[in-house]
This record gives sequence, C-alpha cells and structure tokens, in this order.
Amino acid sequence: MADSPGARSVVFVSLTGDEQVKVYDQDREMGSLTLRSTSDAHGPSGALCLHPSGNLMYDAHVESTTLAAFRLDTDSGELTLINKVDTGIGIPAHLVTDRRGRFLLTVYYGGGGITVHRLGEDGAIGELVQYIDTGEKAHAVHLAVEDRYVIVPHVCPTNKTSQFRFDAETGRLTPNDPAVLDPPDDETGPRHICFRPEGDVAYIVNEQGNTVTAHRFDAERGTLTIFQNVSTLPDGYEEGGFTAHVEVHRNGKWAYASNRGHDSIVGFNVAEDGALTAFGHVSVPASPRSFNADPDGRFLYCAGEAAGVMTAFRVDQADGSLHPIGDYTVGDKPFWVMATTLG
Repeated sequence: MADSPGARSVVFVSLTGDEQVKVYDQDREMGSLTLRSTSDAHGPSGALCLHPSGNLMYDAHVESTTLAAFRLDTDSGELTLINKVDTGIGIPAHLVTDRRGRFLLTVYYGGGGITVHRLGEDGAIGELVQYIDTGEKAHAVHLAVEDRYVIVPHVCPTNKTSQFRFDAETGRLTPNDPAVLDPPDDETGPRHICFRPEGDVAYIVNEQGNTVTAHRFDAERGTLTIFQNVSTLPDGYEEGGFTAHVEVHRNGKWAYASNRGHDSIVGFNVAEDGALTAFGHVSVPASPRSFNADPDGRFLYCAGEAAGVMTAFRVDQADGSLHPIGDYTVGDKPFWVMATTLG
C-alpha cells in the first residue's frame, strides 16, 4: 500500500486466545511501538488481510469455521464488524483478496482446500463462488502475475503445493499444468510462500522439513520448479522443530524464516540467481508463528505465540542482521503480525 500524505505506520497483531486485534503506532525512526486500539475480533483471531481500499480488514478465525469482515477506521485503528460467515470448513489458516478487492480466497488447515467468496461493495463477505478440496493442511494462498495464478502450499501429511489458474472476472479457479508440485521429500511440509521483488524466484518454508525451498517461477505458465533446499537450523542442532513463516526483504538481498522449537529467525543472503546462504540466527519469543518487516524495510516485528510477547528488531541496512530494540506484551496467543501504513 503506497504512502499518502499523513500516512501512519502501524503494526497489527491478531490474538487467538483473547479474540482481539490490536493496532500499534510505529515510530518510523526508532521502530518503537505504542498501542493505539484494541478491537473485538468476534472469534479466535488468526490471519489478517487488508483490503486494497485500505479501510477494510478480513480475519480468518483459526480455531473455528468462520471468517469475518470489518470496517477499519484508519485514524483510530478500530475495527467494526460488517459480517461474519460460517463456511463449515475447519481451521481457516490464511486468506487474501485479489488486487481489485472483488474476491476473498481462503485456505483451510483442518477441513482442507480453498474457498473463493465474492465481496460486496461495502466489503461484506458474500456468496461462495467456489470450493475446491485439495486435501487437509492447506496453509497459505498466494496470488501471482496480476492475479492470473494461485499457489497453495500444504504441510504434512498432504505434503504438496497446489497450482491453479485464476479467472479474475469470475473468481473461479482451474487446475494448472501441472496441478501439483511435489516437495523435496516425504517429510517436507510446504507451509508459507513469498517471492523476491523481481518475481522470478519463490521461497517456500517447510514446517516438517525445517528448510526453505527455492523455486524458479515461470510467469508465463504460473508454475514452480525447485532448484535449492536449505536448512533453517544451525549446523549441529539436532532437536528439531517446526518452521512457520518466510519473507524476503524489500531490497531483495536478504530472506528470513522463523523456527518454532529453536525459537529463532534465520537470515539468508540472496544471491543474484536467487540461491540462499544462511548468515546467522537471532533468538525470538517462544513459538514464533508470525513476523513481518515494515514497508520501509528498517524494522521487523516477531510475535511468539507461546510467549504472548512481540519483539521489535532493527534491520541492519548493510548486512540484513537483526538487532532487538524492545519487547511488547501483546496478549494471549498472538497469531498474525502485519506491519503496514494507514491513511
């Protein structure tokens, strides 16, 4: 979302246990946070999605079967419920809108698969356009190439990444060719996906494998091809764990992934061809499910789901290393962290 005059930098935190969404104002120079508002999420808050208009928010109620739409007051940060929809499909894990804000795409960890809902002019979640059962443990949904393609990673035991074509006019999905990308092995567990800024390389973090897989992306066909699989854990670490999230810095030089169990974020240097080389680990609050860098790329915020604490980090602009600058007690079971601008 591009800055406008008077735009404020904020960090959203969704709290599954407290069933709330909190908004923090960010000091753009220092990276410190001040709580601005706390809103009722009307359910066990999970992944959040900001509508392209900037004044609507969607919430996947992760410990349920419901999705919620909210009006967002961009001044106060407060959320007002528009409507709540019960899909009947367990554990919605992630959701996104298309670029025009006409459709909401949601994937499900428990019931499995992906839904597409039409969005009303007021932002309400409307009719179910389509449901495709891709198997249980779908964990993320990503729209690529001006909404022509959709990618859906699934953790184990489904252990695959589904590839679709998307019709941005009708909101309907059709299987791509190939429809499924197999991961490196039977215990990989593709979970979240991101692209580097050039759009030619995608990274998938693997929950069971404790790895990040790098892929070439064919923008004409909308398909992925694996070219590297690299560990997220330090050499010699044998206690395992489960990775959660992956992001590429806005400058394309560094990538980051979170380790639950080891309770760390690993930093990678990104080569010109997109290959990753780990440069170090930084400790984070227990069970780091979600983190997000701010739009300026100067600070990163990571919440520990088990700790109920979010740590702010300064991103060293010379080498990408992370340096803690403050801890914030946010509440019970922080699920999602989203740093953005409002106004």
